[in-house]
Amino acid sequence: MTAATLGDPSRLAELRAKIDAIDESVHRLLMQRATVIDELIEVKGTARSGAAFRPGREADMMRRLAARHAGHLPLTAVEHLWREIISTFTALQAPFEVAVSRGGGWTEAVDAARFTFGFSVPLSVLDTADAVVAWMEEGGDDRLGIVLLGESAGAWWRQLGKTQVVARLPFLQASRREAAFPALVLAPPLADPVPFEVSCLALDGPADRIAAALEGLRSETITELCEGARCSRLVAVESAAALLDRAGPAGLDIRSVGGYAAPLSTGA
Repeated sequence: MTAATLGDPSRLAELRAKIDAIDESVHRLLMQRATVIDELIEVKGTARSGAAFRPGREADMMRRLAARHAGHLPLTAVEHLWREIISTFTALQAPFEVAVSRGGGWTEAVDAARFTFGFSVPLSVLDTADAVVAWMEEGGDDRLGIVLLGESAGAWWRQLGKTQVVARLPFLQASRREAAFPALVLAPPLADPVPFEVSCLALDGPADRIAAALEGLRSETITELCEGARCSRLVAVESAAALLDRAGPAGLDIRSVGGYAAPLSTGA
């Protein structure tokens, strides 16, 4: 900006008019998106055969968003706006509600839920991850749960029946981001399931045998509860088949409890 244009009222008015025009375009596109959603509902019908949450598609959308993003606007701010749009339009197709555990902190719980699912979706804050799982198991396909990792809780993953792990938070991993507390999203069977990039499995048995079964595998212990020499562990692995092959001969109890799309590190 030159000295001639600095503080120029006509130039300021021109730039504000551009912003107003962009805002109007964004609003019109959102209304257009709602019209397409109406058509989608008409084509699909109103019958539900599973949770409307589509974590695989959302992960693809977020990766495309990150790939095309440029400029000084924080990527996580765009992510939050995008998730608000996605959640709002998902709820238009099939209303749902969310419950989150606050064992890791009240603020962290609300931040994780609102950042991911927006402000138009009903939210309940429950005391523990165990309470969230119980709420999920007793409900229908209109519920989603968030459990904060690192909180003091029982082995809630043992209680997963119809409910499964479907996403990991935060998906976009960046330094100095808001809503950075690690968490998992739980859902009933999805209406449009896709293969998980990372599998989650629950392992029960002697700690040394669990460690031996995991040796050499690309794996992560998400959370665990040990009583003496025996442990119940929730693990994330890239090759579920390899771990399943090892667990049986080792005398371990093992079962699949879902999975998630691999989080994206932005380096920002």
